[in-house]
Amino acid sequence: MELKVITNSEFLPDLMDVVRAFSPLVAIDENEQKNIVYIEIHNDTVALKFNQKTIENRCEIQNLPPIKQKSELKRLAKIMLYDLLAECTGKRLPYGSLTGIRPTKLYHELTESGKDAKNYFKEYLRVPQQGADWIERICDNQKGIYSHNDKQVDFFVNIPICVSRCSYCSFISAELGKIKKWLAPYVGQVVREIKHSVALVENLGLQVRSIYVGGGTPTSLCEKDFEQIIAELGKIKCKEFTVEAGRPDTISKEKLKIMSDNGVTRISINPQTFNDKTLALIGRNHTKQDIFKVYDMAREFDFDINMDLIAMLPNESFEDFKYSVDQAIAINPENITIHTLAIKKGSSLKLQEYDNKIELLPEKMIEYSRNAIISNGFEPYYMYRQKYMSGNLDNTGYAKQNKSCIYNIDIMEETHSIIACGAGAISKRVWSEQNRLERLANPKGIDVYLEREEKILADKENFFK
Repeated sequence: MELKVITNSEFLPDLMDVVRAFSPLVAIDENEQKNIVYIEIHNDTVALKFNQKTIENRCEIQNLPPIKQKSELKRLAKIMLYDLLAECTGKRLPYGSLTGIRPTKLYHELTESGKDAKNYFKEYLRVPQQGADWIERICDNQKGIYSHNDKQVDFFVNIPICVSRCSYCSFISAELGKIKKWLAPYVGQVVREIKHSVALVENLGLQVRSIYVGGGTPTSLCEKDFEQIIAELGKIKCKEFTVEAGRPDTISKEKLKIMSDNGVTRISINPQTFNDKTLALIGRNHTKQDIFKVYDMAREFDFDINMDLIAMLPNESFEDFKYSVDQAIAINPENITIHTLAIKKGSSLKLQEYDNKIELLPEKMIEYSRNAIISNGFEPYYMYRQKYMSGNLDNTGYAKQNKSCIYNIDIMEETHSIIACGAGAISKRVWSEQNRLERLANPKGIDVYLEREEKILADKENFFK
């Protein structure tokens, strides 16, 4: 029986994130009436009522601006609910009461405000020592890249197209065979949006810090269409140019040459697993030998290479995951990213009701990957979390010395504005001194994106000016 939360505040979705984090250990009492938590907020006080018990805590918010007062009250309510659930279930979560995507961003903000961020995480947010140490280590490893500069922007281009859909995927991504009639118009409009965005950057006196082409799988495009977009981006001066090549079955020698000729510095070749049975099960139309073949081909060019792996894929044991980690380490890329499977709405695994919360297995997998990857010369340099993740853990990117991805740090810590092009792409504008961020999203569907070109360009111009 699910625990029910009733509140007089607007924080219910955030409070339910705490409840879900404890799932399936939230059936505290078989009596439905005793399975209700009441959380009431009045001015600066949060009161939690459960069964015959009432707890009240006061929040020091008098001198804070209204938006900050709201944030602090929400945080206190989540902490109080977390304490209740931890007491009732006997369980402590890897990141305590934190449910947000970006724990490292909060850590940076606390440090910059003069607070002892690590102590705040441990004592107030209930983050265990191991979790606090991990966040601190990642923030330390970002030194030299982490910065605030409102005159610099990152450039993102979205190609929401794949040759087939993986079972864990929840992205708004179209299968190539179903959208062929829109491919040429889409590529043409993306190129025009890139040109418009470059002119906007120049008119505003901004500097491009990094470029990232993601999706979907950008290399799903044929060589001709792919080159149009990459060649246009190649005209931009920047420190780093990443293309999410992704699936080995979409990468050719010609596409690698196109990227090399146009200044791409970093690519992803993402196995997700090195187990052929799992690759077939999750809808990846390639084998582990294809991964090795494409990796060797890419090594003929001067790219930094990232490889993604996912813990808790269907039917994989600890030994299966260990094998994939060991294989990734052995072929020696510059970056390895370990994702913990999140079951998202819209994914095939969600429809199949796949259980990704097998007790202790996610923790064992992630602990092994951390120890093995770090002992082979990598350091964690960015992380993020998602809802419905196995073990309430995290996704962590590891890099060899001086090989951290600028864009990954910028987007996770939200330190730089992002000018984004393509269907579903989200531009962000950052005002660092005000600690303020606003977003502007392009239409998600390729058909709608094609219908609204003039409006998209006008909205972007107004947004950044």
